[in-house]
Order: sequence, then C-alpha cells, then structure tokens
Amino acid sequence: MTTRRLQELARKHGTPLVVIDHAVLRQNYAEFRKHLPKVQAYYAVKANPDPDILRTLYRAGASFDVASIAEFMQVYDLIKQLPPKQQQDFIWDKVIYANPIKPRETLEKLNPYKPLVTFDNAAELEKIRRFAPHAGVVLRLRVPNTGSMVELSSKFGCDPGDAVDLIRKASDLHLVVEGLSFHVGSQCTNFENFVQALNMASAVLREAEARGHKLSILDIGGGFPVPYDRHVKPF
Repeated sequence: MTTRRLQELARKHGTPLVVIDHAVLRQNYAEFRKHLPKVQAYYAVKANPDPDILRTLYRAGASFDVASIAEFMQVYDLIKQLPPKQQQDFIWDKVIYANPIKPRETLEKLNPYKPLVTFDNAAELEKIRRFAPHAGVVLRLRVPNTGSMVELSSKFGCDPGDAVDLIRKASDLHLVVEGLSFHVGSQCTNFENFVQALNMASAVLREAEARGHKLSILDIGGGFPVPYDRHVKPF
C-alpha cells in the first residue's frame, strides 16, 4: 500500500487509523507454508480477532489457535454452514484451544464441539474430565525462553520430567491425548530455544510411546520474530 493511499485514508477516516493490507496477510501465510511445508500454520486469534482477517486466513487454508470461548466462536462462525461431519473434522484438525487454564463455564460451552484443549497440570485434567469429557487434550511443556521478548515459561507448561505421568493420568481418565505443545516465548531471536524445545519434546514422545502412549501432534507454538530491525534474522 502506497504512502499516498495511506494519506488518503487518513484524510477520509481521521487518525489514529489502523489499516490492514490483506494481500500482506496472504503473503505472510504463504511464507510460512513455503518455508515450513510440513507444518500446519495456526493463526493466533488473540493477535487480531477482526472477522475480516479471520475470513481471509480461513480462505487461504489456515488453522486457528484460540484462547477464549469468544475466539473459538468467532472461528466457528466461519464453518457453521458446513455439514456436521466437516465442522467436526475442521474443529479437531484445525483449531486448538491453547490456554492451559480454563474456567468451568468455558469447558462446559466447549464440550459439545469436541475440541482439542491444552493442559499442564493434574487439576486441569480433572476439570476437563468433569466438564468437557468429549475434548481431546494436548500437554504443554515448559521449555527454555532465554532471550525472548516475552517469556511464557514462568506462567505455563509442565516440567518435562512430569510429562509422561500426566499423559498416563489423562489416559486413565479416558481422555484422548493427542499430543504435546510448547512455546519458546514471543519475539524469539534465540534459535537455540527451538532446538532445545524440539529435543525435549522428542524425548517425551519417545518415553510416552515406550510406555504405551503414541501421540500424533507436536504443536511448536509461536515466537517467530518480526523483523523490526536489521538485527532480526529473516524468517
């Protein structure tokens, strides 16, 4: 979008003014797909929940990371016209509720949709089993966030040493354990965080399989840095 066009919009609508170029949205999504062709790209709705943005990314083929029932319902609005089986396939395969701590009311509202939800402790598992027994679960690991602008490991994630016991507990509660997740922290310019996190997740997956629990998903979170200046490496 040209400077002249931006000035025209500012004169028309006043300032401050937020302008979203949907061609750039599609370009950014395509860049993820190009460089990570085997990775399913999830848009974090909390970044900007504008319905037009969600619609553009949905049409481009994106998946969605949600962190509240309101965000989940915004994504559901995109697929509510689909036949029931296609709706359910989309929810299970292309939506993840990535907030590890959820109120009872949220779980009760999510349960009819049979979503995938994250957890990182035994108490949350008990809550999921009681209020959203139809949900699939993904265990969030605590991984290094060194050098990231916003470190999330102090708030979320279980110790990797406790992971397989939590997976076994979920199975004992008759919950479907689909996989693991982690987040290296926002604006992560320390690539070693990803390397360490992948190695930790790999060790947990191997141990879980050895104990009879084969998982199918590894959610590598976000944290890919925006090139605010020349010191940030390109995607």
